[in-house]
Parts: sequence; structure tokens; C-alpha cells
Amino acid sequence: MYTIERTVAFSETGPDNRIKITNLLDYYQDVCTFQSEDLGIGTRYLRERGIGWVASSWQVIVNRYPELDEKIRVGTAPYEFKAAMGMRNFRMETMDGEVLSVANSIWSMINIESKMLIRAPKELMETYTLEEKLDMDYAPRKITDPTELTALPPVTVQYHHLDSNGHVNNAQYVAIAEDLFPEIRRARQIRVEYRSSARPGDLIMPYIAHDEAAGTCTIVLADTGSKPYVLIECVTGTVL
Repeated sequence: MYTIERTVAFSETGPDNRIKITNLLDYYQDVCTFQSEDLGIGTRYLRERGIGWVASSWQVIVNRYPELDEKIRVGTAPYEFKAAMGMRNFRMETMDGEVLSVANSIWSMINIESKMLIRAPKELMETYTLEEKLDMDYAPRKITDPTELTALPPVTVQYHHLDSNGHVNNAQYVAIAEDLFPEIRRARQIRVEYRSSARPGDLIMPYIAHDEAAGTCTIVLADTGSKPYVLIECVTGTVL
């Protein structure tokens, strides 16, 4: 795996002195960005060709949330390309090798102007070294749309939600959910399915549905026409 080493900072932790789930996702996004930049196929390479990777889904399993000032190693490796899609694993561990979290992600390559899916350039795919998939319990990419939803007050997309693509960053959807729904803050697992992009000034309508039998809750962040931007499913139960 391509890895980076970090120390959990005060600004990344919640009231319990442990990393917020949003910042955990930020680490994962950052490490794959650093790998691409180091290989010369990062943001500048993509922009010059008018293409980009957009997240289709995340599955993050957490064994333990690291604490303030804890030193950690974060790694990533792509394991498959299929047409317009790229699949990538992640792992977070202590310096002693304790596995704190593992994750799977699926990305789609698009033409920035048309927003249409395209096949990744051959030179890009050949630059990455594919590795074996991590040994983890893989969940489906798609999340089932819940039927019985409870609504909460809307959220307007602000500047701090945006990334360099000009729309809400992948992790910021989770941050919005984290603000509204305590269930997600120390979840054992979260799955995120991205369906469309929210942009500056858009109104996000949050909803939640609980499945007591399955021990899950599903959060829907939708537009004003009830079309989901993102679905987030979390396995309830606290992980420290």
C-alpha cells in the first residue's frame, strides 16, 4: 500500500478526544490524492484533460477511533479498473499495526464538461500498481431507498462544504449528517452512495429512517424535489 503517517490533531477530534468520522474520511481522501499526485496523475493531470474522478460509494468499517495525539499510518491501494470505474481500498492502523479501520470505495471517471462517464485513459490505469483486495466484509454499492422518513430542517450549501470541483465534497455530506444525526458519530460502519452533486446555494433536505431489526439507520440528503444527493447507511452502536 501507499502510506502516509500522521498524528491525530486537536482540530480533528470531537468532545471525547477521538477523531471525528468526517476527519477519518478526510484522511482516506487525502492519502489517495497524495498517491495520485506523487505518480503525476493528480488534479493537474486530470484538469488538463478535462476529466475527473467522482465518488460513487464508500464503505468504512471502524474498529476503534484513534485519540488525540495518537500516531497513525493511513494506506491505500487501487485493486481494479472496470470500464469507467476504479475500485480502491484503504486501511488505518497504529504504528504497532493495530487495524483501526478499513474501507472500500468505488469511483467513476467523468468528462467534466459533459458530466458523462468515460473510460479512464490507458496511461493513467497503467501508472497505478493494482494490489489484492483487502480481506473485509464487502457490502453492496447501492443502498436501498427507505420508505418511512423523518424530516429535519434543511441545510444550505456553504463555501466550507465545497472542494476544488466546486460542489459539496464527499466527506462534507457525512459532516452534514454528523451534525444532525448522533447515530453516525461513532458508528461501527457507514456506507455512502452518491447519486448527484449539490452546489453552492442549493438547499439540502435531510431525512432519516431507522431499521431496528437490522440495527441500522439510513440518512437521505435530498434536493427540494426529494431526489437524493446522497444516501448514508450506518450500523448503530457505539465504537470507541
